[in-house]
Amino acid sequence: MLNLKAVNIIKTTKLYEENRLLRNLTVVTAYFDIGTFPKGSFSEMQGQKQYEKWMIVYKYMQNPVLFYTDSEKYADLFRKIRNTNGSKTKVIIISRENLWAFKIKPKIAEIYSKPGYPVHYPATYMPEYTCVMHSKLEIVKKAIETKIFASKYYCWLDIGYFRYLVDRRKKFYLEVPGDFNDSKIGFTKVYDRDLEKDSAESILLTGNVWIGGGLILGKPDTLNLFETHFEKKVEYYLSQGLMNDDQRIFYAMYTATERQKHPINIDVQLYVLDKKKNIIPGRNYSKRDDKWFHLGYLMYNELE
Repeated sequence: MLNLKAVNIIKTTKLYEENRLLRNLTVVTAYFDIGTFPKGSFSEMQGQKQYEKWMIVYKYMQNPVLFYTDSEKYADLFRKIRNTNGSKTKVIIISRENLWAFKIKPKIAEIYSKPGYPVHYPATYMPEYTCVMHSKLEIVKKAIETKIFASKYYCWLDIGYFRYLVDRRKKFYLEVPGDFNDSKIGFTKVYDRDLEKDSAESILLTGNVWIGGGLILGKPDTLNLFETHFEKKVEYYLSQGLMNDDQRIFYAMYTATERQKHPINIDVQLYVLDKKKNIIPGRNYSKRDDKWFHLGYLMYNELE
């Protein structure tokens, strides 16, 4: 039988380990209400109701979280959701007009309005959607600059990333994978692509995807440098009369041709779902085998 001293040591050790893990990674997310929009086709619509439901997952997330929005309504809602994790939560209201990603909206709208420009819902259908997608890294950079939560790593996480865990209602934390290379940016690889042959123009016009933009992981300095590269590439493609969402920009900027024209000294570390290896017995949560969310589920750990 354990004595009281031994029990206290175990509790203290467990608490220290938990705090170490939480200090290790800060989660950054945001929500800008752009109304209801078609996803994939007009038969599938997304909007406020879905996002409000998906936000509930953040009630159970134990990592420090910075939440950005331009809405008092959603600022209040997120505070209520995180009320038991108030000390690990910072809600920041930010104006769209102060974000580079929204300042380029007129240029994006002009391209999307050109006769014959390919329509992919919602990526090249709603300029506001593209602006929101392009704001991710910019917002992460702002979060890092605040130094509110001093952590070794930061990650962008879409507000609806863990949508399939809404009803699970279990406390959890996200932990950086043990094999993560600190000099790289972590992504989930969704499809195999030929980066040696593919061109930026074909990617931005066809809407093909290589890596998912729902979770972007890295160290502060690396993420800041990556954001600078991303912003320059967006501006370049705008000047060429081409545009799409963040996922297509990531794909385009890492093709061999684009890297030769505009060298990027940051590589990406890709995590790929292998159903034979990655589906862990006892942790087969709903949609854990969805290839779009593999890195997030790999980082996901429930607390007893």
